Amino acid sequence: MLTPNHVVTAAKAVLFLGAATAMTLMLGPFQGLEEAFGLNDKAAHALAFGGLTSVAFLAFPKMRRNDLAIAAILLGASAEIAQLFAHRSASFTDFAADVAGIAVVYLASHIESVRRDARERGAMRFSDISAQRQRRRRRRSSVVMPTTGATESEAARGSFASRAASRFPREA
Repeated sequence: MLTPNHVVTAAKAVLFLGAATAMTLMLGPFQGLEEAFGLNDKAAHALAFGGLTSVAFLAFPKMRRNDLAIAAILLGASAEIAQLFAHRSASFTDFAADVAGIAVVYLASHIESVRRDARERGAMRFSDISAQRQRRRRRRSSVVMPTTGATESEAARGSFASRAASRFPREA
C-alpha cells in the first residue's frame, strides 16, 4: 500500500537523479542541447532548478523551505563556478535564471499559507502575524513534558498519550 513515506523516498531518488543529470548536462560537453527541446539556455536553467526545488520540497518535508531554497541557490552558484573549471561558459545570467526558477517554486509554495492567513487573520499585518507565530513557537518550546506514566521515548516525541498523562494524572 502506498504511503506518504513511499512518496518521500521516491522523491529523494528522483531528486538525486535529477541533480546528477542537471550537473552532467551543465558541466559536460552538451552545450546547446536544450535547443533540441525548443528551449533557450535561460529557460532550461529556470526549469531545471525550479523542478529540482519542487522535488526537494517533497523529498524533505521536515526541512524548512527557506533552507531548501538556499541550498538550491548554492547548488546553482556551485554549478556556475564549476563551469569555469570545465571550460564552459559560466555566466551571471545563467545563475539569475536558476534563482528565478527557484523563486517561482518557493513563492508558489507559500500560496496556501497566505490563503489560510487571509481566512483566519485577514485584517492583521504580516508583521503582527509573524510576531504571533514566534510567541506561539516560544510557548510550545518552553513546555516541559514530565515522563510520569510514559516512557522516555514517548515523552521525547511528545506523543498524545504522554501529553494526556501529564495533564490528567491517574487518580489513586
